[in-house]
Amino acid sequence: TQNEAIFHALFREVSEAKALLEQVTLVCSNRPFFRDVVRYIQNYVKRDLCRLDRPPAVVLARKPKDDPLESILYLTSVGVPSMIYETVRSLRQRRGDRLGSVQRKLPPVQLALLYVLGALNLVSFLLFSPAAAGGELRLCRSLFALLAAALMMTMRVIHELWTPVGGAYNVDGVLAVMIRGLDEELDARLQGRTFSTTSLPSPPPRWGAASAGAAAGGSDGEEDDEQEDEAAAGGER
Repeated sequence: TQNEAIFHALFREVSEAKALLEQVTLVCSNRPFFRDVVRYIQNYVKRDLCRLDRPPAVVLARKPKDDPLESILYLTSVGVPSMIYETVRSLRQRRGDRLGSVQRKLPPVQLALLYVLGALNLVSFLLFSPAAAGGELRLCRSLFALLAAALMMTMRVIHELWTPVGGAYNVDGVLAVMIRGLDEELDARLQGRTFSTTSLPSPPPRWGAASAGAAAGGSDGEEDDEQEDEAAAGGER
């Protein structure tokens, strides 16, 4: 279904965006344009990934200079494509999958025809009901109410399925939860915070004893080699 395709595309794209941020941090953290690259990623998340309400064709028709991913490539791949090129290329493919899944498959005129069909059913029921009288009239009223409610419920479900965002079957809430950690990490990167440490934990006792024994054995071996060299030199004399 369309909703399932949208969910799969969003999960893949958000995972690829996180991978791009991690790779940029490892490669460009000590370079002067690191903050600019992080801002471009933040711009991509807010104005591209989260804007499911915009028509996919309009998003894809932007000029390269307005594409933050193109700006990231320009900053990180001057002359020769860098290792970030493959990640950006994969992220663009994921964006294409997401835009293709969000694209409406049915034109608005088809939905309008369905509403017209439902209205004709109600009108035809009203044309045949005046012939009834007494108890039959009450029954016709009840049947008309049930028919109108069933038609409206069916049309509302079809309309919600036709609109992938902003309705009961939307993905807005799930997307907001998915990018929450990415937004927090982007803000922290812009503030200069780090998420890793270079201090290593102390080795376990057995490993420490083994390392000490290996070091002692290595020093004894060196002393034996020196003694053998001295003995060989004395024999030559």
